Amino acid sequence: MRPEVKAMLWRWREVVVALVVVALMALWAFSSFGIMRWVALGFTALAVIFAVAAIQRVRFNRGSGGFGAVEVDEGVVSFFSPLTGGQVEIEALTSVLLIPTGKGQAHWQLDVPGQTPLTIPVNAHGAEALFDVFVSLDGLDTEKMLRQIKQTPDHPVVIWRKRTAVLH
Repeated sequence: MRPEVKAMLWRWREVVVALVVVALMALWAFSSFGIMRWVALGFTALAVIFAVAAIQRVRFNRGSGGFGAVEVDEGVVSFFSPLTGGQVEIEALTSVLLIPTGKGQAHWQLDVPGQTPLTIPVNAHGAEALFDVFVSLDGLDTEKMLRQIKQTPDHPVVIWRKRTAVLH
């Protein structure tokens, strides 16, 4: 098997598995009767939800080969590279920006009050772990984020900003 085909299949593996489960559950739903049909339809709906989530995860992943490595552990995002790096607590995040570079790539900028912003290339090793961090942020528009990643904007784009209470 050619290496690029193998890499593509590996990247889409979760989607392929989810679609196979959808097909099996749908087959079970249409070949059964009574309560088993309703159970199978419920599992089919659940499998469709997992398939949609897998597709979003693949759209977020911009590949590897970027500069540095990302690690998410116990509520902390860490970025390691020979020139830069740092850590931010997920609970302390105030904004997430997508910053373009001149080379057609982009960087995530994670802002925390009182700290230098943490800048992470979208294709850094392990950057796909940021998907789970971002979707856990209250009020994040996942589709907007995925569209912006695909387009690689020509100016910084605010992906998410923490909502703060306004006192009158």
